[in-house]
Amino acid sequence: MLNVAELLDCVKKEERASLTEAESKILLSAYGIPVVEEAIVTEEDDAASQAQKIGFPVVLKGHGARLTHKTERGLVKVNLRSDFEVIQAYRQIKEAAGEDWEGCLIQPLVEGKREFAAGLVRDPQFGPTVMFGLGGVFTEALGDATFRIAPFSETQAEVMLDEIKSSKLLGAFRGEEKADRDALKQTLLGLARLGLEHPEIKEVDINPLIVTPDGKVKAVDALVVLGENADAPIGPALSEEEQEQWIQETRQALHRAFNAESVAVVGATKPNISGFAGMFGCMHLFGFKGRLYPINPKLDEIYGHKAYPNLTALPEKVDLVIVSVPARVVPGVLRECVATGNKAVHIFTAGFKESGEEEGVRLQKEMKQIAVEGGLRVIGPNCMGFYVPNRRMLTWQMASKKSGPIALISQSGGNAQEITHYATGRYGIGFNKVVSYGNALTVESADFLDYLAGDDETEIITMYLEGLKNGRRFLKLAEKTNKKKPILIYKGGLSETGAQAVSSHTGALAGGPKIWHSFFRQTGCVLMESVEELAEVAMAFHYLPETKGPRTAVLGYGGGAGVSVADNCAKLNLALPDFSEDLLGKLREIIPPAGTIIRNPIDAMIAYFDFDVMGKIFKLMAESDEIDNVLMSIPLDWLFNKEEGGGYIETLTRYVAEEGVKHLGGKPFIATWRQYMPSEKIRSWAPVMEKILLDAGIPVYEGMARGINAMAKVTAYYDFHAKNK
Repeated sequence: MLNVAELLDCVKKEERASLTEAESKILLSAYGIPVVEEAIVTEEDDAASQAQKIGFPVVLKGHGARLTHKTERGLVKVNLRSDFEVIQAYRQIKEAAGEDWEGCLIQPLVEGKREFAAGLVRDPQFGPTVMFGLGGVFTEALGDATFRIAPFSETQAEVMLDEIKSSKLLGAFRGEEKADRDALKQTLLGLARLGLEHPEIKEVDINPLIVTPDGKVKAVDALVVLGENADAPIGPALSEEEQEQWIQETRQALHRAFNAESVAVVGATKPNISGFAGMFGCMHLFGFKGRLYPINPKLDEIYGHKAYPNLTALPEKVDLVIVSVPARVVPGVLRECVATGNKAVHIFTAGFKESGEEEGVRLQKEMKQIAVEGGLRVIGPNCMGFYVPNRRMLTWQMASKKSGPIALISQSGGNAQEITHYATGRYGIGFNKVVSYGNALTVESADFLDYLAGDDETEIITMYLEGLKNGRRFLKLAEKTNKKKPILIYKGGLSETGAQAVSSHTGALAGGPKIWHSFFRQTGCVLMESVEELAEVAMAFHYLPETKGPRTAVLGYGGGAGVSVADNCAKLNLALPDFSEDLLGKLREIIPPAGTIIRNPIDAMIAYFDFDVMGKIFKLMAESDEIDNVLMSIPLDWLFNKEEGGGYIETLTRYVAEEGVKHLGGKPFIATWRQYMPSEKIRSWAPVMEKILLDAGIPVYEGMARGINAMAKVTAYYDFHAKNK
């Protein structure tokens, strides 16, 4: 059996950056990857002899430690059909390779119209990541590839095969048998194991991975590239026991901070000329329920609270220290936190690593050393910190005191404020815990996710992320937590920024955005693309029961709108099924034919003016096993004139919220509304309608597109977990 470690050590001792093609294939074969049978020959007569053993036609390639781009150098000869052609090719390759020549590889010509590629690349945040895609000359040209972060399940490997646009080529194709999917899955899983077991391997490129006419899979070309310290960062160099202790102590510190009974604010001030109350003022004015200690040696009191010269002078250790002093002073404050045993610290101050200035970078490095050695759990620097309505904790201004089942982790303080303002102000969504964590000195996104996973008050976790410090830990936590609590992530920086400097096709395809998209496919976490979408989809998860599938019925108003609905559903994989003849017959019995289109969407104006009809439609949808979910569009313009002043809009809405949904029997239901005429009188009814529906626990959106998107995200979440149990 091949000793992989010995092979890699030998290559490293020779100071080579990559394995030869022959060595690469031997290594891959040890991990269950089907490679083409081949031999190394160093004499032309031996080449001819081996060709006869293999059987014509054959392929001849240059072999040597320095021969990594053979095609470009004319070192690959294919479709050789006689001893004469083999010997001629051998001589040409040897001459073209020059001093780099060490022999030739001879292998059978593997024929097949279908060429794929597979590979391994080491992502800076997530570590070993496996690629599968279209191969041959189209690999980089078309970029038809998908990724998974190792380790992943056989189910995920199966899904990878179907994710690429050219997946139809894996089926029976133009007289050729369907591809051996088991061999392809084992190739992907083998690459994942290789990446996990050998961190010195930086990249693997298998291209082409040919599917033969009888469906067999063969890797006919391969490259393995080595690199130093190739693994993704995994945090402090601690033993497993030390890491677990650090995590446990971090959970405890976060629990004390989120549920603080006592808070000290270093650098507390009275309101400045701009009117900003400062960190201390924000906590005081929001009505913090615990004990507040302002730290400022130049003041006697602030907002009626006795001021203290430093942390040492406090009558007790506090649950949280908030630091709001000039950047140059912060290291000294952290030393005092260590000395006084105040372990949980929020640093509001900015001007550190994020500034890009040499002094800022130096200060953050100094702070990191103090915090780690002193066991401090630092939120920040450069962040807004905490918002906990139940404790009346707030380090910014103007927030709702309403609490709810949703938590928010945000790298950006501005986004934390914007998300909570929008979600609560527009949709009445309550947050129980919100934290902005900025530069993440010693506490980062994975730590907050770990804490919220076990928090009984939190049912839905929302996040705004830009980057990660410990991608592999975050991935593991997300996979585990998302099974119990939906995780909705607005990921900043997902635009294409170009690939890193790499040596292979695999690496050239593996830009950061593609790896992040694989993270979402792999974990089932729900990708958000805006602040507004994050709030809208969180509302749907909050109010909707578990969806059983994507099949959706739509009650609408207007034929043109129905076409738009169909298009939007198709884009988001939300099914808009045709009703069976049986269901159509039942609908025809209750809906008059004049002015209606009885199909899906149901275009039936009469339902909006005859609640008996609407109720019966809802009841049919509830009882039908053809439908999983129901969407409704409420046209404000057309309903406004039903009663003078528009009061009928409220009448209809109350029916839907109070009686109509009873007919649905608990089937997932979303209401949407639209307005076309530019009338303030009509629009004034929108907030009335929304409040009635939201108070009844019905998600409501302006525009069918938003409602469809929310329903699609929820159904995709439950579908993912149904398939990945």
